[in-house]
Amino acid sequence: MSEGSLGNPVDRGWSWVILGASSAISFLHIGSIKSFGLFFVEFLEMFDASVSVTSLISSLQAVCFAVVALPVLSIGINFRSSRFFCLVGGILCTAAYALSAFAMNVEFIIFTLSILFGCGGGFLFPPTLVILGRYFKKRRGLANGLSMAASCLGGLAYPLYIRLCMDKYGVRGALLLVSGLYMHILIASCLLTPPEQYKVYKETDKLPENENLLHSPTVKQGNNDTLAEDNNVLSSSLPNIRLSREPIKTRRRTVTISHEENPPSTHKLKTPNFSQYLSNMSLMSISLVDLSLKKSTTNMKSKEMKWYDYLKKIDFAVLKQIEFILFLVAFCFSAVPAVFFVFLPAFAREKGISDNEILILVCIAGFMDFLGRVVWGFLSDIQRIRTSHVIVVTMFILGTLSQMTRLLESFEAFCLFVTLYGFFAGSPFALFSSMIIKIVGIEKFPTAYACLILAQTCTIATSIPFSGYLRDLTSGYYATCHYIGTNALISALLFLFEPIAQKMDLKRHINIQTQNVQISDLQKNGT
Repeated sequence: MSEGSLGNPVDRGWSWVILGASSAISFLHIGSIKSFGLFFVEFLEMFDASVSVTSLISSLQAVCFAVVALPVLSIGINFRSSRFFCLVGGILCTAAYALSAFAMNVEFIIFTLSILFGCGGGFLFPPTLVILGRYFKKRRGLANGLSMAASCLGGLAYPLYIRLCMDKYGVRGALLLVSGLYMHILIASCLLTPPEQYKVYKETDKLPENENLLHSPTVKQGNNDTLAEDNNVLSSSLPNIRLSREPIKTRRRTVTISHEENPPSTHKLKTPNFSQYLSNMSLMSISLVDLSLKKSTTNMKSKEMKWYDYLKKIDFAVLKQIEFILFLVAFCFSAVPAVFFVFLPAFAREKGISDNEILILVCIAGFMDFLGRVVWGFLSDIQRIRTSHVIVVTMFILGTLSQMTRLLESFEAFCLFVTLYGFFAGSPFALFSSMIIKIVGIEKFPTAYACLILAQTCTIATSIPFSGYLRDLTSGYYATCHYIGTNALISALLFLFEPIAQKMDLKRHINIQTQNVQISDLQKNGT
């Protein structure tokens, strides 16, 4: 498939520019989040704050991210393009780091890097995943893997940049320079061309005024035959059909398409007004619009939809799928191991590792995370490999490694640990997008992703402060690592139940179809 439903290129041409811009945004945004541990250590000393209080920065940031991302994906994406939201998010994130340079206490840092930065992230990151789904189909797994891998490269480059800025300009100077780096997101956002700008047909092929597609013609039939076949023809050819006033002659019947103001009421059926469909071409609007001719007269109105109309029509049918619910719960547990990177610099310093060696550890983790996500994204496109099995293996390895942190007594041991941990920790984040699309479909992806964000936020918002509380309670990070490893093992166990959930969904679908057939038969017998 070389073109999307809106005429935009798919898996070719400008799609790769979209991938490059999305990767640049992931590099600059997610890379800074992965490197926050370096600032975390400095904030502990600068403001003399406890680990549990300082960890609120990351947890509240996740909450604000979800609060903004949910309405953006559910409603906002119907009114504005991904480019618009990315520009707004880039401005907010830039302001967050710039204002943090003037902080005098940890409470002000919580406001800037939690509330302001979290809201900016909610505007910035989710729309990039949506637009990638519009420009890629066959290579969607690879595209998402490369986009997420760019964030790992950011996790590799940011620590070097932050450490250099800290050594030369101090912590406040480093915060200000990071805000300047964030301004490059505005350039990348400008490259995110909305698919709506592509023409479905050429300018020379525009319909005449009297054959306007947005006009609702009347279909009249002279005989008493059913209109099912004609309905299918009209539905399958939209929105590219061209209506003609000339009669279409067949052996059995004659169908005439006319534009009479008061057509006869016998054997008539109107095609829907598609102006609403053509004016709202986002993923969410496509999933909300019913192209069936039977429902067109009640669902399709010329009146433009308002924001509350989209709120009423949000399709939460994904929550009825047992497989998606299982994935939602399992993914939340698999996201907890990523919390370890927030505490890695503080954990290493507690074990006597120098600042330069800590920098090397963070860079190793970023590079291995990048390498792992490229591998996982490539594997997700192979039909013979079940994606959930990949996550089962990676989570089992992470859970085992996290229980062995008491053996980390030297820099070499830390290097080996971080190499393995970084390679496997990013697997769920590289694979979740393609897994969601396989479970619910591309049309329901925004709603499903919004549910995922909400569930993941609740997990991260509680896991980070709880991990910091365990450190303050035990005066060490061993209990925190055991807690992280336990979550990884639970995730691996839950993903093993995916085949059972699929069978349950299939059985429920068959039952629904059977009930619909029975109801239809009863209605026919009653008439």
